[in-house]
This record gives sequence, structure tokens and C-alpha cells, in this order.
Amino acid sequence: MGRQDEQEEERDSRMATVHLHERREARYSVPIAIEVSGISREGQPFHERTFTLDVSEWGCGFKIPVELKKDDIVALRVVPGSSETAPLTKSLTKSLFQVVRVTPEDDGWVVGAWKMDDEKVWGAEILESFEREISTTGERGRRDTDS
Repeated sequence: MGRQDEQEEERDSRMATVHLHERREARYSVPIAIEVSGISREGQPFHERTFTLDVSEWGCGFKIPVELKKDDIVALRVVPGSSETAPLTKSLTKSLFQVVRVTPEDDGWVVGAWKMDDEKVWGAEILESFEREISTTGERGRRDTDS
């Protein structure tokens, strides 16, 4: 790894840490198909397809059947399209997220996660969803200060 790469990585890490401490950005209730990969509490690799419950520039919430714990690291990528039966894709860039909140539910776990790099994960479709939500509700999103 070159010196410039190390400097960029350090800068990205500092940015993520600063944003993690803020935790006050608007989150939008937008269902986006995602793939979540990582290591379960039992040490087993997992790869789950789910939808976001809410998103912001630096974080998201989602529900999965795999129990995670605070500070776990998961890889997340957006799946093109919104069909639950669309095939999993291997072509999109993954972004690493740190788990900041885990809440048990009847049939799974609701996870709040914080992005660890400055990749633009959500793409154009999220911007369109934000604009629709703002135009129909007149609000810029709700504040979620838990993650």
C-alpha cells in the first residue's frame, strides 16, 4: 500500500469517526434492497438479503435473522431493483459498516449500522426517494439519534 493510500484511509477513518460521534443526521424511511455479509456470533459466515428500514448518508437500519452484536463489522451492498426475488449480485461495490445497535424482534434482529468509509452507497435511487418524501411530506426526514 502506498503512502497516499494510507493517508486516504486514515482520512476516511477520521471522517467516519467524526460522523459516528455526531449521530444526529436525518434518516429516511426508505426500503432499499441490500445484501449484508459478515461473521455471526457463532463464528459462521453469513450472507443475507434484506431491505433497509431507514437510511442516511452515513448509516442505515435493517432487519436480519442473524444475531449480531455492537461493534461487529458487516459488508453491505445495494441490490439493483426492488424485487425480493431478484438474484443476488456480485458486481456492486461493498461498503463496510459497524454495528452500533442491535434490538431483538420476534423473528430476527433490527440492526443500526454506521458506514466506515466515504463511499456513496445508496446511489441515485435514494436521492429520488428523498426528494419524493420531501415533496409529499414537506419534511426532510426524521431524526434518529440512537444511531
